[in-house]
Amino acid sequence: MIELRIQKSEVRFGLFIFCLLFTVYCLLPSCGKKGDPTLKSYEKPDPPSALRAVHRESEIILLWEFPKDKEPAIKGFYLMKSTGGDFEKIATLENNKRSYIDNDFKIGSKYKYKIVSQNLKNVISNDSNIIQIDPETVPPPPGKILFKVEHDSLTLNWESAGDRILYNIYKSNEKGIYRLMPVHKEPIKETSFRDNFAIKGHVYYTIRSLVGSDIRDEGPASGEVEINPLEFVPSSPSGLQAIVKKENVYLSWKESPDTWVVGYKVYREINKQEGFIFIGDTQTPAFLDKDKPSTKRSYRVTALGPSKESLPAEIRNIVFIPYR
Repeated sequence: MIELRIQKSEVRFGLFIFCLLFTVYCLLPSCGKKGDPTLKSYEKPDPPSALRAVHRESEIILLWEFPKDKEPAIKGFYLMKSTGGDFEKIATLENNKRSYIDNDFKIGSKYKYKIVSQNLKNVISNDSNIIQIDPETVPPPPGKILFKVEHDSLTLNWESAGDRILYNIYKSNEKGIYRLMPVHKEPIKETSFRDNFAIKGHVYYTIRSLVGSDIRDEGPASGEVEINPLEFVPSSPSGLQAIVKKENVYLSWKESPDTWVVGYKVYREINKQEGFIFIGDTQTPAFLDKDKPSTKRSYRVTALGPSKESLPAEIRNIVFIPYR
């Protein structure tokens, strides 16, 4: 009886050991996936690239590139600077940053910059490209900026800021807010610039003078130029004349020199009490009034801009006089 009990205990113990080993065997693959450290997490992260600098007024603007989809794998960036000796860290930046402004520099001194990334295991990447800059004195802004609109283009003109000075033109749909990059690829050598223009657009321009070095050496912005077509007032039509017939009056005038004029409005006055009354509009510099000119009348014609009318051109005391 005792021997039988011992055998049963051994069987139970054996089953327990088997189940335990089977459970451990099943759990091993998943445990390995979750907790085992991988060599990849200790590899160097990708370094930032295309480090470059722009000297504008009292700022050195540093810019670089890094893949957006690799941001989760890094903590951020270390920006390094050298003033002739070893590189020293001047900024720790978040992983979504792509620019930094350095105000600690002197005109005529030389500086070097580089940037590295740091991954989640605190492993530092290789260096980015190293840039060297030598900031120069920036020129003053250009003055007396004027603009002229012709059809679908706009021309800016301004006064020179000095010999061998170049210019960058900046454009925005918001007052006072401009991108770092100008609207053109290369700096402008002349003191004029032509840009595409939509008569329904409301835009702003500003101009900066620059030396034209690798880092621009760009001066302060000029006064802001606002281009608001809703405020354009056309010049008054000229050469208004009337051909009077028994059944109607044919009006004609010279086409407006303002290429953005969208049409003309015609007004007629038959009596002083009612004054001038709007009788029609036209897109060409001519209009036919089909009201019989049996009594004296006067006409006014205005040019119409995107929103506002010009001062009127006027011709008075028009009446049909039959031949006798």
